Amino acid sequence: MPPPPLPPWVRVADFATVILSVLTVRVAVFGPLRLGGLSIGDPWRTLFLVAVVCGLRHYLVRTPAVHQRVWNGLVHSSQTEAVRAVWPIVVVTRPAVLLVGYLAVSSIGFPEGAPPIRVSDNEALNLLLRWDTGWYLNVAIEGYQWSAATEGQQNIAFFPAYPLIAEGVANLLGAQSVFGVPLDLPPRLALERFQQFFLGSGLLVSWLAFAWGMVWLYRLAREHVDDRSAGAALLLMAAYPFAIFFSAAYTESLLLLAVVAAFYQFRHEAWISAAAWGLLAGLTRPNGCLLAGPLAVIGLRQWLAQRASGVAREQLVRHAVVAWTVAAMPLVGMLIYSGFTYSLTGDPFAWLEAHTIWGRSYAEFPSLIVPLGTQAGWGGEYASTQPIAALNAMAAVLACTLMWPVTRRLGPEYGLFMLLYVGPPLLFGGFLSVGRATSLLFPMFLYLALVLADRRRQTLVSGFACLQGLAAVLFFTWHRLL
Repeated sequence: MPPPPLPPWVRVADFATVILSVLTVRVAVFGPLRLGGLSIGDPWRTLFLVAVVCGLRHYLVRTPAVHQRVWNGLVHSSQTEAVRAVWPIVVVTRPAVLLVGYLAVSSIGFPEGAPPIRVSDNEALNLLLRWDTGWYLNVAIEGYQWSAATEGQQNIAFFPAYPLIAEGVANLLGAQSVFGVPLDLPPRLALERFQQFFLGSGLLVSWLAFAWGMVWLYRLAREHVDDRSAGAALLLMAAYPFAIFFSAAYTESLLLLAVVAAFYQFRHEAWISAAAWGLLAGLTRPNGCLLAGPLAVIGLRQWLAQRASGVAREQLVRHAVVAWTVAAMPLVGMLIYSGFTYSLTGDPFAWLEAHTIWGRSYAEFPSLIVPLGTQAGWGGEYASTQPIAALNAMAAVLACTLMWPVTRRLGPEYGLFMLLYVGPPLLFGGFLSVGRATSLLFPMFLYLALVLADRRRQTLVSGFACLQGLAAVLFFTWHRLL
């Protein structure tokens, strides 16, 4: 017989013990720690709390011990089918993109006037600072700033979840010790070292979030396809040309994790976890709030299935209230940030207006059709004169072509997800960054893995990987990839 489940308070106490132990080690190694309003200057205080919480827990419930639970959890997680499928893909593909970027910088160099920002004279250390990463770095270090007199770009356009998590990781890894007393480095070098901590932490967050998101994706895929096709879906997603953003200090990895985990947990009616992941999605990127639509569709399908099976009316009402409340959590995340921007600017949607500076304004329908017609008519000439637009256009065409097949084969929630995550970028900006938006379309890769034979999957992965290498060269050498 399996052992009885532990009481909830024991799990909370064990979690608190692990967190307090990590903080104790961090303060003992790097010195005082400040996280928002929390300040820890002496490791003995957190060590005392560890002793109290852990001692009381083990006095009341002796077995299994907290260290046994942690170790058994790590061993069990590492041996799961999902982790075994994911880790080779992550370990091979994510560093490979950075390697291609570094080789491109070393051999090709930068165009005139680039790079505009740097944190080191060493190009290997400076490699992580590209394009929007500078804005996330700015939010993490200096916080949000806004001026009504400024007509240019402002950092309120960037949502807070990713830079705040990167800031917390950087502080845990000792970023605050750079400016400790006495100051061991000249001020300029100390500032560069401080910024490098944040960039490295941002990359660590991206890679770990991508790996975790792929684990959830494998579990979700196994509900639709066999294990071989599920692995192929992961490989297709990792090799996709615009998957380079999963190797950079960008928000794509964190949003992928939040979206896929919310899908999986919502389907299994794990309401608390689904609500937490949905809230994270709404706080990560502006389009994270659109996840509410697909989640609501899943909730509706669950409700209809229960109704058809003859479930009592009270249970149907309870399920509807809970499911659609959880489905609204991505919108709640967006509204939370909107409330913050209201306190800062007086306009709750100032973050939305800030995106117009980046060219995010309504594009009329002909502005989308004409480039596609031009591409079809001119072929190679269009691709040679506007290669980035052509690459983004091909990504848009692929996504739009597969929306209906995905809906028929996988379900309306997957098709709606693709529509919501591609449609707004096309309408507000045309082909600007639409390829980046398609990197999150996990239903597209599930469908391709489902309908393609092994040899065709391998061919498509090879073609994707070649184009991803080109995208990495453009991205890391400061050639516009938008």
